[in-house]
Amino acid sequence: MIALYIILGIVLFFALLFSMKIKLYVRLTDELRIRAGFGPVLLTLVPKKKRAVRAEDFTFKKHEKRLKKEAEARRKKAEKDAAKAAEKAEKARKKAEAARLAKEAEKAAEDTEADRDANKLETILSLVSFAFDEIPRFVSHFETDFRMLSVTVCGRDAADTAVKTGRISAAASLLLELLRAKTRLHIARGALIDVQPDFVGEKTRFEVDFRFRLRLFSVVRVGWHTLVWLVKKKSEEARA
Repeated sequence: MIALYIILGIVLFFALLFSMKIKLYVRLTDELRIRAGFGPVLLTLVPKKKRAVRAEDFTFKKHEKRLKKEAEARRKKAEKDAAKAAEKAEKARKKAEAARLAKEAEKAAEDTEADRDANKLETILSLVSFAFDEIPRFVSHFETDFRMLSVTVCGRDAADTAVKTGRISAAASLLLELLRAKTRLHIARGALIDVQPDFVGEKTRFEVDFRFRLRLFSVVRVGWHTLVWLVKKKSEEARA
């Protein structure tokens, strides 16, 4: 009975884990703010938190320690530069030797060159085919929360501003249609969609707020498909 409870607990744990979502929140207003996380945990990636300035960081002992650290860093840099110079010279010598050997190998491998090219082309074609099949399927699992897309368009003059406004407006509509067609799009209540010209401004301003979510299970499933495809390709190459 205890073993059954343990098994049920493990199954429940993995079911809960795979049901959790990978999250990415992107917001651009006065500054770019990017947060990412998994499940209930969210971390701010941009902007990075600024470290508070403390008076105790500027004592004489700490200043002396910083000077020693900088001197040591300069010494290590000089040694590293010297090692890089020696390594560069050695690489140049090896490159010349490799070029000579490659030329000899090219002459010896002329008979099998066509076969190798054909195999490479088949691998590339199968990889592209796999990507075309899997990427749209993977993207379709994304949940997109649309909250704001506001653009204030500025140009060199009134005519340029008008042309840019038309292009950006069309691009914004296309973006929404693409998200609606390729992902699970949800437009939040009160979402702002606005593209307006500013004939006296100097710089185009963007304000964006998007949220993307993806279940961990979707990542695992695509990873499994990729692994199976790789194994099949290796098996086919081994049989050939």
